[in-house]
Amino acid sequence: MTERQVEVLTLAVEEGYYETPRGTTHEKIATQIGVATTTVSEHLRKVEQRVFSALIR
Repeated sequence: MTERQVEVLTLAVEEGYYETPRGTTHEKIATQIGVATTTVSEHLRKVEQRVFSALIR
């Protein structure tokens, strides 16, 4: 993972993105680190793809 992906993932976990109900949104994460919402979405998708691929191998 890139440093930015780790940064986005860490913030998402800390802010409750993966909890039910979600504690934050892509928009809030993007605002906190100063990137576009689409950038947050892309980073989280790439991280999730990497983790899920490792789990099923």
